[in-house]
Amino acid sequence: MSILYAFVGVPFTMLVLTACVHRLMHLFTYWPIALCQRRAGCLPRTAASVHFLVLLVVVVLCFLVVPAILFSAIEESWSFLDAFYFCFISLCTIGLGDYVPGEQPGQKLRPLYKISVMVYLFVGLMAMFLVLRAFHKLADLQGLTAFFQLSHCDEEEEDEEPIVETGPNDQPDADRASSKPLDPSSRVSYNSINR
Repeated sequence: MSILYAFVGVPFTMLVLTACVHRLMHLFTYWPIALCQRRAGCLPRTAASVHFLVLLVVVVLCFLVVPAILFSAIEESWSFLDAFYFCFISLCTIGLGDYVPGEQPGQKLRPLYKISVMVYLFVGLMAMFLVLRAFHKLADLQGLTAFFQLSHCDEEEEDEEPIVETGPNDQPDADRASSKPLDPSSRVSYNSINR
């Protein structure tokens, strides 16, 4: 039964997380970067870099440090490092299960505590995904994604040869324009696709 639950639940959760983060990107990423560009007159790269650093610090404080302090206070057997380890492992989706909150006998308001932990994990996953998306946008602006793409083939001579040999009068003008050899220096990416 748990395999069926995971088979349906994990993709559905990722779909919901992706949809939520897509909506939150406007509020927490695009709007602050545009505001920084207009008010401070920053360049897009500078605005994106400053925004990413601020977003990263806020997420680390709000979703790793502060919850670790709370968990270390609520869970009697956890130190701050144990609680920080739980927060980091859980929000990075590693989730080893060696630390589970709310498992101590006699805990007050245990059902409410379990629901609160579940909400924290869901919102924390959205925050981590938001940081990853903001980093991806920053990497696109800085040109880092092009750095990690595979290089083009060295077979430039083969690319310049036409596939089908035809005479100059056999093709209409529109076909001649579209059958130009590919330029090996041009880089096509997903960002160049019209949406």
